[in-house]
Amino acid sequence: ADDAGATKFHIIVDCRSHPSEYLINKNLKDWQGPAILMFNNAKFKESDFESLMQIRVGGKQEDNTKIGKHGLGFNSCYHLTDFPSFVSGDKIAFLDPQEKYLSKRGILGPIPQNSTYRDQLAPFKGIKDIDFREGTLFRIPLRKKPSELSDTISTTEEILELI
Repeated sequence: ADDAGATKFHIIVDCRSHPSEYLINKNLKDWQGPAILMFNNAKFKESDFESLMQIRVGGKQEDNTKIGKHGLGFNSCYHLTDFPSFVSGDKIAFLDPQEKYLSKRGILGPIPQNSTYRDQLAPFKGIKDIDFREGTLFRIPLRKKPSELSDTISTTEEILELI
């Protein structure tokens, strides 16, 4: 958020569970539950999208003015999730570093309207006082079982205590 020049930042622990019938992959239903949402009022530039879509590779190493120059910031979300996603402006991205749910490490595209995968979009809707089209909203769904990325399982109660 700081690197993007945001002036507002919100963290929300979202305890909701969302429909899971119309998803990109039926195995994504475990990621439709509680999540950490992080919103800031800065929209991504094309270079920001390119950087985050290169999973395991930072994109700010040469810019000493950026907090993210070490390439660790966003990657820290993998302590809590295997399938982060985000929306910024009119684009949405899903990241899958293990290529377990998608055919590649990540997908990026325009936010679909009336989509066959409408349940995949449900977690981004109905968030009080947040309009993701006015900035960037990250969704970090909490891991429910150990994976190859991490054994860490966190509950919403633990996240609230941490925050």
